[in-house]
Amino acid sequence: MVKFTNANILSVFRKQMGISKADETAFVEAFQSVFEEALLKDKILKISGLGTFKLIPVESRRSVNVNTGEKIEIAGHYKLTFIPDATLKDKVNEPFAHLEIVEL
Repeated sequence: MVKFTNANILSVFRKQMGISKADETAFVEAFQSVFEEALLKDKILKISGLGTFKLIPVESRRSVNVNTGEKIEIAGHYKLTFIPDATLKDKVNEPFAHLEIVEL
């Protein structure tokens, strides 16, 4: 699994785009801000060529602490889902295109 941090993203920009570190930092911070604002406002964000991000509400529910047996309430919250764009999906699956589907 590849984990991207702001430093990783900035390093890629620095290598591929040849822009200053200050410009890279400003871009990533602005992108994150726009991303967050769009999701919080509309609960959905579509980036062409990448995919669609959605905030899905999850209702509060009762559960049991498996360690103590105590009943607990899990607060309602949002979860973030991602559906890849067809372009990205095709690119990711391209190395496996030669494989045949075998029914078990």
